[in-house]
Amino acid sequence: MTRLLSRGLLVNIAVVLAALGANAFVACERIGGLRESDARTLRSMSLLRDLAAWRGTLGESLTQLSRFEATGIAETDAGHQAREAHLDALESGLRAQIAMEPGAAGAFDALAVRAAVMRRDANAAFERAKHAAPGASRAWADIAFVTLGEDQQAVDEELSVVRARIDDATIIALDHSAQASSGAMLLLVFTMIAGSAVLIWLFASHERQSREKLGAVRARQRSNERFRGMFEAHPVPMWIVDRETMRFVAVNQAAIGHFGFNEPEFMNMTLRDLHHADDFDSFAARLARSGEGGEPGQGSAGVWRYRCKDGSIVGADVSHHSLSYSNRPGIFMLANDVTDRIHAEAEARRSNEMLEAVIDNIPQRVFWKDRELRYLGCNNAFARDAGLAYNEQVIGKTDFDLPWSALAEIVRADDEDVIVTTVPKMHHERDIVVGDQLRTIVSSKLPLLDGEGQTIGVLGSYHDVTNQKRAELALRLQSRALDASVNAILITGVADGANVIEYANPAFKRITGYDPSEVIGQDCRFLHGPDGEQEGLTSIRRALAANMEASVVVRNYRKDGALFWNQLFVAPVPNAQGMTTHHIGIINDVTDLMRYQEELEYQANYDTLTRLPNRNLLKDRLQHAIETARRRETKIAVVFMDLDGFKNVNDSLGHSVGDRLLAVIAERLARSARSSDTVARHGGDEFVVVLPDIHDEAGLIVWMERTRAAISEPVWLDDTELYVGCSMGASLYPQDGDDAETVMKKADLAMYRAKDMGRNNYQFFQPEMNASVGARMNLERRLRRALRDGEFLLHYQPQVDMTTRHIVGIEALVRWLDPEQGLVPPASFIPVAEESGLIGPLSEWVLREACRQNKAWQDAGLPPARVSVNLSARHFQQRDIARLVTSVLEETGLAPRYLELELTESAIMRNAEEAITMLSELSALGIGIAIDDFGTGYSSLSYLKRFPVHRLKIDRSFVADIGESSDDETITSAIIALAHSLELQVIAEGVETHAQHDFLRERDCDEMQGYLFSRPMPHEAIPGLLQRGVLPH
Repeated sequence: MTRLLSRGLLVNIAVVLAALGANAFVACERIGGLRESDARTLRSMSLLRDLAAWRGTLGESLTQLSRFEATGIAETDAGHQAREAHLDALESGLRAQIAMEPGAAGAFDALAVRAAVMRRDANAAFERAKHAAPGASRAWADIAFVTLGEDQQAVDEELSVVRARIDDATIIALDHSAQASSGAMLLLVFTMIAGSAVLIWLFASHERQSREKLGAVRARQRSNERFRGMFEAHPVPMWIVDRETMRFVAVNQAAIGHFGFNEPEFMNMTLRDLHHADDFDSFAARLARSGEGGEPGQGSAGVWRYRCKDGSIVGADVSHHSLSYSNRPGIFMLANDVTDRIHAEAEARRSNEMLEAVIDNIPQRVFWKDRELRYLGCNNAFARDAGLAYNEQVIGKTDFDLPWSALAEIVRADDEDVIVTTVPKMHHERDIVVGDQLRTIVSSKLPLLDGEGQTIGVLGSYHDVTNQKRAELALRLQSRALDASVNAILITGVADGANVIEYANPAFKRITGYDPSEVIGQDCRFLHGPDGEQEGLTSIRRALAANMEASVVVRNYRKDGALFWNQLFVAPVPNAQGMTTHHIGIINDVTDLMRYQEELEYQANYDTLTRLPNRNLLKDRLQHAIETARRRETKIAVVFMDLDGFKNVNDSLGHSVGDRLLAVIAERLARSARSSDTVARHGGDEFVVVLPDIHDEAGLIVWMERTRAAISEPVWLDDTELYVGCSMGASLYPQDGDDAETVMKKADLAMYRAKDMGRNNYQFFQPEMNASVGARMNLERRLRRALRDGEFLLHYQPQVDMTTRHIVGIEALVRWLDPEQGLVPPASFIPVAEESGLIGPLSEWVLREACRQNKAWQDAGLPPARVSVNLSARHFQQRDIARLVTSVLEETGLAPRYLELELTESAIMRNAEEAITMLSELSALGIGIAIDDFGTGYSSLSYLKRFPVHRLKIDRSFVADIGESSDDETITSAIIALAHSLELQVIAEGVETHAQHDFLRERDCDEMQGYLFSRPMPHEAIPGLLQRGVLPH
């Protein structure tokens, strides 16, 4: 602007210097007016933008209420207060801006009143939602939603008035600006025609700009009116629904006329209210899938049934497109009535119409052009036919630029005829080329009108009917597919409560033996045979009475009388009016599956190894026996058995031999029982026998003696003679308990008493057995307390090298300093610790304390010696034992060479291969490994030479009888020779006499340990022994 004024000033100086002041004054006045009009335009745009933001925030209350209605989750106080504060701020700003628009002030006041009513209703709904009890009815929310919808509609009407007043004020201001610019131009012409030429051009330029801005505003109005006109005038029903709530927010006249609901009724409805009840969920799922993967939510939704106000059902081919409407996500839908087409095809389809929907996805294409027949827009379906990636790419093109250019002249003539005559052309059929295919379409065109009713172009749509011509071929193919189905398919007609067969495919004969021609016209219930009152058939009748699908498994009979299991699916097939006229049934022979299921049920209730009832079935049988005995006032015996010696067989000969032995024992037990008894495998090597109708204990004793004798007979497996015994415990109903759990528990207690009494005998439950169980539980409780309160301590027994007489090791032995009983020896609590699972944490404590103490002795300057720690079998089975040892060594700082772990022979041999892996991990740490109690287990020499161990420890039971038992002396000598042959050291424990010492020394036993050298001593006594280094004997 400054450059233009400077140029004009130079011209004026050259022409007439005297008039410069006057012209500049006039020019400044006009320019100021132009700037004021610009500022007013910007202010109007800002005001309209703020109005839109205010309206959007106000409408959020509907969204929150809809979410509460759907999920029961109310808006938070913070969110509600933030929105209210935002609304107050927006309204305050709008009032400040509207004060500068006097023409719109009154309309805004009316708008504010409507908004206040809506905010009051929204706040009331918020308070009620916030205090609603969980699970309470939310029916009130639907009424509140309708009220808020009416409030919002009233706000939108007043908002339209405010916007119109603002637009009118803007137009008037721009008109005034243009008139003022014209006056200034005339004034300048009269005052200085020659010298003011440049200024006149400048004012004319600004006048043009003002008129262009005015034109933009009017163009915007025309665009809105044109789209509204297109929407309202389209002959096919259209509507827009809110995406979240599925409520109608706009409908065209075609929809109103077609479905019979007026516009207010539509606004109070959701899309579910218009859809057929059976269709809406599938339709909603179809809409949801159309927007997955980032694709636009648009396209054809197919043919669906809709409910008119008069109750009639119509079919419509629906296309949809996602859009934003009133600042909320919405869905634009076009529903083309295809009811007549469906009725016309019904006769051709006949009985096949219920098997598959015919051509249920005929998408609609919509487009609009200007008067020069250039495309102004289209939907995505049209764009795809036109070979375009986006619908915007069609703008500005003509039919000569699209794949059907060969038909462009014909299409142009049709379009011009519609524009000139303003007469619509509806349902016009034509062949076009889409891609490389010839398609047949039916198009409809009508004049595109602006807000003044002037024709500005043509609006049209077309849909593809190619599939209709292929329908007959498709039906033939479908019929062929039915004939080839592996399942039998029946179609029955509904007549007087019967289901008369109208169609049966060839698979029906393969499954039932009946030729389809034999059964046409018969009621399908003849397949039920004598089982006409099955529960599954009752379920089918109830479902069909309610016009619902049903799937059941029923017993049917073939033509030859053979039974087969039929997984039957039956579904009603409605006609175009929704009335059920036929049923379709699919027969699937699942006889093999039922047999497999019976096998699964057998496996769930029977032990697969022994074929005896398992624990589940035992529980049911025992409960049933008790209920029967309670009614008859009779007695029941429960005998709990555990095989003696079975573990040794399993560990030494393997699980395969153990399993075969269990099967033999199970067979002997079954033979010893009566048909009314239940013999069950309880688990492992435990069995339970339930004997009903027991008259006295004497008869039960006879049976237990006979059974024990039968079990104890030798068993030959793989040329090996095996012996096992059994410990049996018996309890009686009702004297030992009146429920299954109690009598089982007491039989178990009696069995353990039989174990304690030397095994391979039987015991009846006695009340004092409960006391022993209580004592054990008390001991377990005290052990847990001892672990928690640190009541355990370690005693240490030296291990002496027989060559040097020096102390080379110390075995850590756990003791319990019980506050109630004083010092408790390990034999009194270790078994309970092992059974209760406390041995794990106890062993870990011993390991950590022994390493810590040994490191403390070394730090005190005492001669170093290894410390031996016993590792329980259960602790050894933990796969992270190597990690635990590493952690303890790092924590205590003890060098690995000063730690030795002692494991029993039986613990290692439980799973020799896994033991090799775990022992290798431990040996790799640098610690020593010794096999404790060697000679008492079942070590295999082939495994022994593979174990990464350093020392064998002869069990004290062999050492104790040296000098008295030649067998033990022989075994001891053999162990020493075996160890040396494997390059292992040998240590003997329990050495108490000089005779034992001399015998072992003569046979080159490497180390000894026992009372002959030292009893186990507390840690305070060990430093003196280590300091001396040599122990006399």
